[in-house]
Amino acid sequence: MRPYYYPIPKLTMCFMGGVFLSKLVVLELSAITLSIALVVSVVSFFHFKSAPQNKSIASILLLLLFLLLGLWTTLLHKPKSQNHHYSHFLEQINTSNRLVLKVRSEMNPTAHNYRYKAKVVEMNNQKSSGEILISIPKNTAIEPLLVDDLLYIQTELKTINPPKNPYNFNNKTYMESKGIFHQINLQKHSKFIRAKGKQSINGWASKAKTFTESKIEALDINDTARAFLKAFYLGIRNEIPEDIKTNYKDSGVLHILALSGLHVGILLTILELVLSPIVRLRQGKKMRSFMIIAILWGFAVLTGLSPSIVRAVTMFSCFALAHGLHRPTNSINTLFISAFAVLLIQPNFLFDVGFQLSYTAVLGILLIKPILDQYGQPKHFVLKPIVTLLNVSVAAQLGILPLSLYYFHQFPALFFVTNLLVIPLLVLCLWGGLFIIVFSGIKAINEPLIYGFECLIGMMNRCTNWVANFDVFLFKHITFDGVMLFASYLIFGLIFKFIKTKKFKIIVVLGVLIVGFQLYVLFHYKIQSHREFIVFQKVKHTFLGFRNGTTFETHSTKTDSSNFTFVQDYLTNEGIRKKVTSNLKRFYNIDGNQLLLVDSLGVFDFKSTTFDWVLLRNSPKIHLGQLINSLQPKLIIANGSNYKSFVERWKKTCTQKGVKFYDTQTNGAFIYPLN
Repeated sequence: MRPYYYPIPKLTMCFMGGVFLSKLVVLELSAITLSIALVVSVVSFFHFKSAPQNKSIASILLLLLFLLLGLWTTLLHKPKSQNHHYSHFLEQINTSNRLVLKVRSEMNPTAHNYRYKAKVVEMNNQKSSGEILISIPKNTAIEPLLVDDLLYIQTELKTINPPKNPYNFNNKTYMESKGIFHQINLQKHSKFIRAKGKQSINGWASKAKTFTESKIEALDINDTARAFLKAFYLGIRNEIPEDIKTNYKDSGVLHILALSGLHVGILLTILELVLSPIVRLRQGKKMRSFMIIAILWGFAVLTGLSPSIVRAVTMFSCFALAHGLHRPTNSINTLFISAFAVLLIQPNFLFDVGFQLSYTAVLGILLIKPILDQYGQPKHFVLKPIVTLLNVSVAAQLGILPLSLYYFHQFPALFFVTNLLVIPLLVLCLWGGLFIIVFSGIKAINEPLIYGFECLIGMMNRCTNWVANFDVFLFKHITFDGVMLFASYLIFGLIFKFIKTKKFKIIVVLGVLIVGFQLYVLFHYKIQSHREFIVFQKVKHTFLGFRNGTTFETHSTKTDSSNFTFVQDYLTNEGIRKKVTSNLKRFYNIDGNQLLLVDSLGVFDFKSTTFDWVLLRNSPKIHLGQLINSLQPKLIIANGSNYKSFVERWKKTCTQKGVKFYDTQTNGAFIYPLN
């Protein structure tokens, strides 16, 4: 066996394994470099030996080499490992630092803030590298920043806050995966100098995106259709009404609202059709492929070079190039080559949900659709495209099923119905939307196009609303962790291997793995004895939780806690199915610790009783020093229902009195394990 003829997917998967391993182990870059040099030497030694077993050893070592390359590449791309990273010149967190920043891109805004990613040009008069997050409140008079703007500012750098409750979205980890570790908040009183910087490709892309957005804004079109145009061509979907997005999510087609591989794939199909006459020319296939690649990257620039669209365009560019050059390679190799190229440039994309969903969906189509096609294809010209679309939808959904359960904890069983109804309409929408933008200045042509586009969007929305109303087919709050995710893909791989080889030993291994999967779920989630007490962080509310195995009892100021997503996140991820709701009490016994709740009335005068813990809520106007002298508590907890000024004052008092103080607004939920 020739070692360098090893399948590309295996080499790429080993590279991915190295990237993943970098999150689990801490190694020096020099040690990895030395290991790579050693493995290369050993591979070369065994490669030139003629014995077959030596060739096998060389092949195994080649896989190890790609694992080490994944580790090495990830360490090389770590921002803080670079000598000029701004963190090396940072005087102190939360103190004033002198910064020169260059805006690199505009990020999706939140409900209250505009957000930008900026490159650190200088930190405290030192040439620097790295990126930080800039936040600007929407209600300030500060003009929105533009890409390539330079900011000269002296301000505090703040760390990005971790989640306040268990299993909330961890924005801190997410930003760190993007190489962003700090943020600055520009307020109306902030003093800074703003100047124009040298224009970059990101600046050109931002201008193209702004120009396209202005064209869409000028159209005489209803608000919903305008919001969909922005989502399809600019990746801006925050203007789509929440109820419509919920319907798309519950019906299993939320992905069509995100500018991603599906849209690029449809655009690729459209371009192949439009440019098909070029194939008749000499070297026509090559010409068409290069033209398609150029147009795809032009589309990427038009949409602002967002990471999701860059990944998708890279993937489909590889497919177009392989097809145009008549390379003797299969689609799976092409898919893994594109993944390797993307990860080589930015290894942290491996942990991006969009990257994972895009590549597993395409991989599912390439592997599973041919198997589904073997069960018969109708010859009728009407039924054939329907069955093909159905097979593609099922294959893609099976490919991403474990990931969907892991990240979103729900499964829309009628996804295939929605895809059959919506995808053909989406293709027409993309065609129509493209012509609407191109002919935006010609009213006679655009009026019928806009009317047709509005009708198509209306039909799509009615279809998704109809499917979403079948609640019985939407399975929500499914517990699915990382072990189950890994085991699921192992099971899928073994099933695929058995279909191809029909070997009995695969069935045996598959059976053992399925039994192990069931035992894991049984013992990890069904039979539990874990107990804990939680004071959740919630602004303006007091919410206590008592867990006893698979039962969770809530005590809160709000009788209906179903709208609190942090509670459902906790229940889903912990596999808890039974929830009991009770009214909030004044006194609790927490594993032998006497807990008193002091509310806005400020009553705490219990002459003959002492309390181990005190929970302050609803900003009681009390003299905390007097409370400490009277009750002699060991711990004081302040939750999210208190004014921040009160909490700061209480914290100082506790420090003076030598009493432990816990603030859920700063430290997140208070979690205490029970015996």
